[in-house]
Amino acid sequence: MKRESTQVLYGAASKRRKRPQLQLSNLPMNILCSVISKLPTRDAIRTSTLSSQWRYVWCDHTDHLTFDGSTFICRSVKFFPPYYATAKKEEFNARVDAILQQHSGEGVQRMQVKYALDNKSADHLDRWVSFAIASKTKELTLFLSDRRIKSFIMYNEGSSLFTRPKDLYSFPCHFFDARNSSYLRCLQLASVYLKPPADFSGIRNLTRLSLVDVDVEDGDLEGFLSHCSKALEFLEIAYCGTLTAIRATRLLNKLKHLRVGVCDLLEKVEMNCCCLTTLEYMGPMVSLAFGETSSLKDVCVKFMDVDAALDYINMGFPSTLSNVEMLYMHCIDRQRVTLPIRPLKFVHLRHLRLELVISECKDRKIDVLDYAHLLEVAPFMERLELHMWIDCPHQPYNRRTDGEVRSNLPSHRHDHLKWVYITGFFGYKDQVELVLQILRSSAVLKRMIISSRVIILHECAGEMIDVYRNRHAVDGRMIAVDLCKEHADIVEVLGAV
Repeated sequence: MKRESTQVLYGAASKRRKRPQLQLSNLPMNILCSVISKLPTRDAIRTSTLSSQWRYVWCDHTDHLTFDGSTFICRSVKFFPPYYATAKKEEFNARVDAILQQHSGEGVQRMQVKYALDNKSADHLDRWVSFAIASKTKELTLFLSDRRIKSFIMYNEGSSLFTRPKDLYSFPCHFFDARNSSYLRCLQLASVYLKPPADFSGIRNLTRLSLVDVDVEDGDLEGFLSHCSKALEFLEIAYCGTLTAIRATRLLNKLKHLRVGVCDLLEKVEMNCCCLTTLEYMGPMVSLAFGETSSLKDVCVKFMDVDAALDYINMGFPSTLSNVEMLYMHCIDRQRVTLPIRPLKFVHLRHLRLELVISECKDRKIDVLDYAHLLEVAPFMERLELHMWIDCPHQPYNRRTDGEVRSNLPSHRHDHLKWVYITGFFGYKDQVELVLQILRSSAVLKRMIISSRVIILHECAGEMIDVYRNRHAVDGRMIAVDLCKEHADIVEVLGAV
C-alpha cells in the first residue's frame, strides 16, 4: 500500500490531501462546446487530436470558420515561424475540402477564405460557396488576393500596389436565389470577377456589401445593386479599376454608409438614396450626385489629383450636401481661384477638417490667407482644423523684407468658432496673416493650437520631411510664439523647441 503523505504541524501529524485536478473534458458538454466555438478555426480543429471523445466536437460547434495562410502549416517546413510556412494552393484546397466534409454545416455564422486563389481553383471555391449557402451563413468573405488590402479610407496616399491573380475567380451569382440566400447578411469579395446573370434574383436581405479589386462592369454593378436594394445599409467599392460610373437607379432606402475609393477610371457617383448618413470617398475628383441627402451628416473626401479645395467647396461640392455637419477634405492645391461674391453657405457645418498639399517648387501662387473664406462659407462652424504640407522655397516672415501684414481686409465676424487647430505652420507671411484674421474675426474663440509639425505627408515628400522637421519647424515655432504673445491666454504653440 502507498503511504499517505504526512507533514508535522506544531507537533501533530496531519494528512496532506491531494486536490483533484480539473480536467477540461470534465466540463459539461454545453460549456465545452461554447469554449470551442470561441476558438480560432485552426485551434478548434486541433482539439480533435486530444482524444476520441474530442474528435468531432468542433464539427458541430464552430460557428466561425476562417481559412487563411496561417490556418494550415506546411508539413515540410519545421523550423520557421507559421507566417513563413503557409500551405501551397493544392494543399490548402484539399485541407479546406476535408474540413468542410467533416463539418455538420449547422450554425456557421461566419465563413472567411483569405488566400490567393484564381479561377483554377473554381471547383473548390464553388463547393465552399455552396457549403456557406447550405449552412445558412450570415457573413461570407472571399478575399483572394495574396496580401491583405486595408480598407481604402485607412490607406494613405494611394499606395495600392499588390499582386492579384491574372485569371480571376468568377463569383457564382447563379448559386443564389430568393429561397436559399435569405440568411446572408454580409458579403465581402476581393479579387474576383463579378457578372450576375440576366435572371439573377439578388440577395434580398443583404445589409453589408464590400467589393475590393473586383472586376465588374458599370451595368453589372448597377444590376447587382438593384437586386440587393431591399436591406442594404453599408456599401464599399474600392480598387475596382474597370468602373467608370457607380450608379444605383433603384432606391436604396436603407443605405446609411457609402465608401468609394481608388477606382482610377471613375468619373461619376450617382446614388438614389434617402437615409445616407456617412460618405467616404478617396480618388480622383469626380461628380457626386445624390437624390436626397437630408440625413447626410458626415462627409470625408480625399482627392488624389491636383485641383483647388476652395474652388470645389464653392462650385463643385453638390448643393444637395448643404446639410453636412462634419466635412473632412484632403486636396492638392496648385492654382489660386477667384472667390465668389456670394458663396454657397453650409449652415449646418459644425466641424471642418481641411488637409492641404501645396506643392510648387518655384513661385507659389496659392495664398493661404484665402482660406479665411471658410469662415464665411460656414457661419455656424465651431471647430476648424487646417493641416498644411507646403513644398515651396522656405521664406519665413520677416517684417523688414516682407513688409507689414495685410490688416485692412474685410473681416467676417464669426460668432460660433470656438476651437482651431493649425499644423504645418512654417511662418510664411500668408500663414501669419491667416492666423491674425481668424483671431480678429472670431468673437467666442476659446482655444487655438498652432503647430510647426507636419502631420500630413504627400507621396513626394521623401527625404524633404527631415528638412521640415529640422529647420522649417524651428522657424515656424519661433514666429508663432512671437506672433501670439498678445493672445497667450487662447493660443498654444507646439513644435520644435
